[in-house]
Amino acid sequence: MYMVHKIYHRFLLGVLVLSASLFSYGQNSIDGKVQDEVGDPLAYVNVLLLKTGDSTLVKGAITDESGIFLMEDVAKGAYTVSASMMGFKPNSTESFEFDGSSKLTLSTIVLSQGVELDEVTVSSKKNLYAQKIDRMVINVASSILSVGSSALEILERSPGVIFDRQNSSISLVGKNGVVVMINGKQSYMPASSVVQLLQGMNANNIETIELITTPPANFDAEGNAGFINIVFKERTDVGLNGSYSLSFGVGNGTTTSDNINFNYRKNRINLYGNYSFQRDAQGQLFEFDRNFSNTNALPVNISTISNRDPIQRNHGIRAGLDYQLSDKTVMGLLVWANDNKWTMDAINQSRETESGTPRAFIELLNTERNQLQHFGSNINLKHDFNEDEFISIDLDYLKYRLENPTRYTNSFFDGNNDFLREELTQSDKTTPITVTAIKMDYNKKVTDRVKLEVGVKGVFSDFDNDVTVGTFQGQDFIEDPSLTDISNLKERILAGYGSLDYAISDKTNLQLGLRYEHTDSELVSNVQGKVVDRQFGELFPTAYISHKVNDTLNLNFSYSRRITRPTFNDMAPFVIFVDPTTFFSGNPAVQPAISNSIKFDVNYRSAILSAQYSVEDGTISKFQSRFDEVNERLIFGATNLDRSQIFSLTLGLPLTVTNWWKIQNSFIFLNTKITTTLNGTLFNFEQNSLNINHTQSFTMAKDLTSEINFNYNSPSILGFIGTSTLEEFYSFNIGVQKKLGEKWGTIGFKINDLFDAVKWTVVTDIPEQNLNTVNTFDIFNRTFMLTYSNSFGNRKLKSARQRGTGTEEEKNRVD
Repeated sequence: MYMVHKIYHRFLLGVLVLSASLFSYGQNSIDGKVQDEVGDPLAYVNVLLLKTGDSTLVKGAITDESGIFLMEDVAKGAYTVSASMMGFKPNSTESFEFDGSSKLTLSTIVLSQGVELDEVTVSSKKNLYAQKIDRMVINVASSILSVGSSALEILERSPGVIFDRQNSSISLVGKNGVVVMINGKQSYMPASSVVQLLQGMNANNIETIELITTPPANFDAEGNAGFINIVFKERTDVGLNGSYSLSFGVGNGTTTSDNINFNYRKNRINLYGNYSFQRDAQGQLFEFDRNFSNTNALPVNISTISNRDPIQRNHGIRAGLDYQLSDKTVMGLLVWANDNKWTMDAINQSRETESGTPRAFIELLNTERNQLQHFGSNINLKHDFNEDEFISIDLDYLKYRLENPTRYTNSFFDGNNDFLREELTQSDKTTPITVTAIKMDYNKKVTDRVKLEVGVKGVFSDFDNDVTVGTFQGQDFIEDPSLTDISNLKERILAGYGSLDYAISDKTNLQLGLRYEHTDSELVSNVQGKVVDRQFGELFPTAYISHKVNDTLNLNFSYSRRITRPTFNDMAPFVIFVDPTTFFSGNPAVQPAISNSIKFDVNYRSAILSAQYSVEDGTISKFQSRFDEVNERLIFGATNLDRSQIFSLTLGLPLTVTNWWKIQNSFIFLNTKITTTLNGTLFNFEQNSLNINHTQSFTMAKDLTSEINFNYNSPSILGFIGTSTLEEFYSFNIGVQKKLGEKWGTIGFKINDLFDAVKWTVVTDIPEQNLNTVNTFDIFNRTFMLTYSNSFGNRKLKSARQRGTGTEEEKNRVD
């Protein structure tokens, strides 16, 4: 069967590449040349394409060494081209009409030398949220609340995004199965490690965060909810420049967030990098309340309070080198490393009553270390055959090591609080992970209206999981054979895709894509032997159609089919105790889930209205609660639900009250239906929910701005908590920022969660399954934070030629 898939894959790729060669060459672009008064070409001139009438900026370009500039994919319309450079008088063309379907070469633009004036800075603040055909873009730099924050904090304030920090899971518009990417590259790490990475990632280094709910065919088919792509800032200036920021905050403990980044560009070389350090030492409070009937049909209540004192410490470093081998070929090398260490001391007190009478009291002292060390590297080679055709090759190697030793000292008391005994329990989990990925993309504009993209990819993963759980009897450590195991997962994913972009007319565009993925997974356990041996192939079609009704109204429709594979942590045996009768564990029987989704968008000016409906079979609930009546233990673990159906309605409504007061509103309505079978009984759950994200920004004086943000979530059902309900919660955040001048940087002050109101309360009430639990997680704290940031290096630099790394170019293609 595998050979059949392989032959089909090669045949599809061959047909698409052959089709590309049969089409004629064409383009819809505007080019020209800029020179001085004596006819010498001028390099590094800023060239702007402006709409005639309102001078709205459409595109920008920089002239090369020959004074040539090029602007591609220009729509039909009336335009003016403006050229400017320091030391020269700016000059513009006369207004001209462009038909949008050919190549137009303008007359040479001549700049004459003039008196060099003091530098003038022209700035424009982007909207906080921007909707594109397949994604919502969060412009991080547009929010002063992002200064000194982590990537995780930015996402937690984003529309439709919910992070469960305790269980290390992510939900996007009510759906789990989110894949996190960095600069267009998939992270390939467990969800728990992703949360650690995001918590240690400084927002000052981030340009945008993209919420991609309907990914195109050149993205992996993994992830029902879609992708979260974090795009780092990149400088394009010649010379050396950079910036740094320092932050310190106080809440229920202290927190700091510091970073520095640099960029050096000269001739054919671009060298860049950043380093960040974060430390968060703020207390947390967890509460677990469970009611059930024991084997004697008597009502039992177990109430547990966990006072936690965690310290999160993160180091992150990233460095890259781009080298222009020739005018058409660029090679890039990128390396990064992270050391994320989370330690915690906790006191857990658990009290059990039977028919209202105290029966037992347990005090559990918990010491835990969760440390992720991560190294990654990427080599990219991109070659442009011509302006409309290129090939890009990426090779990635990733290595992770996760260590999670935990020690529990359990003191047991009777119902009268008289001491009975002490028990020392210890668990240890070591997980080394290696991932190798290689992919190749080929892109060609075959006619004025047709673009073709094809690609292949292979991902090879090797996960080890060594779990030991046991108790001490004197000096002897006695392993618990039911919870101790060593397992290994080997997974191979081979994929190929083809995507066709066809401009039906000047106002209507169609994109069709087809991706094929073949997965081969094998999980071997020392205790159970081979517990997973899966080989399967799937086709994943995508379709997008967009129509521009006029300059202010756009309509988009999309369809996609996707897969959510269980993570290694979902399947591997592990255990995390809350108390001796409550813990989290894995489940090797979890199967992949397949979803189908349609989405319709209406964009009117800057307002957004989106409706999306998805159906997923075999939805993976990562933390479904299950009650073991024999041992009276509550177990949280991954399992497959029968089906989930989610309808969402999103409204984005930005308002400009005055030139100094702007408002951004986002409303998301969700209708969630879940069908599942528990112990042979069919259950149906349905919940309507609402998410409101409201931001107001003010320019109070020159160089003085402020911002307030309100985020509200009504009661909701989330895929990763299965049949449980997340109760309502809200947060209110405020900030103010003052620019101290060009040389003196910026200082900011903010308060996160002003009313200290963010608490997660998860309720499960299924009497038929003897399940009635209320669990509260108070992870967040009201925090007062002061931040100072500044830049260094040459502040008056000419821009170099516009070129990004291979990853950035790939991102631009799907934009």
